[in-house]
Amino acid sequence: MGFLFVVALGVAALFVPKEAWVQLKEAVNMGMAWVRELGAGWYFAAFAVLPAVGCPVSVFSLTAGPLFVPVMGMPMVLMLTGISMAVSMTLSYVLARYVLRPWVTRLLGFLGYTVPDVPAAKQRMFTLLVRITPGPPYVFQSFLLGLAEVRFGLYLGISWVISTVNVALLIVFGDALFQGKGKVALIALAGVVLVVIGVKLLRDRIQRREREAAGKTASAGEGI
Repeated sequence: MGFLFVVALGVAALFVPKEAWVQLKEAVNMGMAWVRELGAGWYFAAFAVLPAVGCPVSVFSLTAGPLFVPVMGMPMVLMLTGISMAVSMTLSYVLARYVLRPWVTRLLGFLGYTVPDVPAAKQRMFTLLVRITPGPPYVFQSFLLGLAEVRFGLYLGISWVISTVNVALLIVFGDALFQGKGKVALIALAGVVLVVIGVKLLRDRIQRREREAAGKTASAGEGI
């Protein structure tokens, strides 16, 4: 979703008049100054809580760099981002599995998602497939995994690595773009594209292996 948002911004930028860019930049600078005055603590607390209940992660991944890299440095921003992502995923899991389970189940059902019964031996693969499948928003993926009662350690480990890598690349891209570092922005964007391509290849490979395993199981059953 973050990658598509970036592409949409790039296309829209081609049609914006120069005068509008100047006014937009002034408004953005004023808004950023106001957010900085609130402090990084409030920002990253919101980063930890709001995506857990449905706010797009791209809102934070594209603004964290321009807002706080100049005052905190990229390593600190990425560290706080990693912590925020871990807290957000934990909150989504707890809400879906324990606190709001009936309501979350109805919400996902209304949106066309069903809660599967996942055996313990297949939870790792299921979690990986959910996280690398395009379409469902980040929070719905977390809700689905929580409702499926995937082991928390497994859920958090896989989810955190996959999601945080993509978010970190978008943070680098947003910061470089705002500072006019075209080469760095292109490298970060290329990294996002490579992640998307790698995820697609991995998903196709996993699904192909599952189809082959299902075919062998069916053949064995017919031979009995």
